[in-house]
Amino acid sequence: MDKKELYLAMGERLREYRIKKGWSQEDMAKTLGMSLTYYGRIERGQSGISLEKLVLLNEKVGIDPTYLLTGEKQSAVRFDVVLDKCPKSKQHDLNQLIQYALKLVK
Repeated sequence: MDKKELYLAMGERLREYRIKKGWSQEDMAKTLGMSLTYYGRIERGQSGISLEKLVLLNEKVGIDPTYLLTGEKQSAVRFDVVLDKCPKSKQHDLNQLIQYALKLVK
């Protein structure tokens, strides 16, 4: 895969993820600390994304860098993503259960 194909594929995956979450391009640009224009170029595959922004996508948005780069999904469970999907009223309880389970496996 050449650079252009990689950028196009990454941009498409990023766009699909953003739309699935119901976020605007402006929301994503703000989260990543970049201009809306540059973010749009990334989604269109005209520009690449820096390592720093890949890390931010993972930490703040929950996008797995491996998926973004290759399209392959990881099977590992991300507890922060699970908590985000949990109703707000139950997040504390679920967090406590996760912490207890983690202590059991240590």
